[in-house]
Amino acid sequence: MNIPRPSHPWRHYVTIQNGALALALLIALSWSWGTVSTLQKNFALQQEVDALQQEVELADLQNQNLKFQQNYLRSNEFLELAVREKLDKAARGEKLVILPDSSGVKDQDTQAKAPVRQAEESSNFSQWMQFFFGSKQQ
Repeated sequence: MNIPRPSHPWRHYVTIQNGALALALLIALSWSWGTVSTLQKNFALQQEVDALQQEVELADLQNQNLKFQQNYLRSNEFLELAVREKLDKAARGEKLVILPDSSGVKDQDTQAKAPVRQAEESSNFSQWMQFFFGSKQQ
């Protein structure tokens, strides 16, 4: 006696073609995932390379700046200015005038001579008109 067994509802979906299709889909997904992760790693590495290149360029500019400063410090102009400042020397034809320190003296004379004038508050529109047309209303 052959008793028919009830077939499983998924039994007609499980075939060799569907298995091959699932395997191909799995391979495609893993390939896509690997591609995306590789692209992400490459992007991060490229950002690091760019940052390091910027640091190298900055170091080159700083090196150039230091060379320019070194050349300036070796120049005759710098030596002349340093001698004038440190030793209070003057060039030919120049006269050295040393003034006393005036840091403690209050500037009362200039405050008394300067007229105190209160600025009139005028509207923004009138200020623009004065600016464009030069008319001064007093």
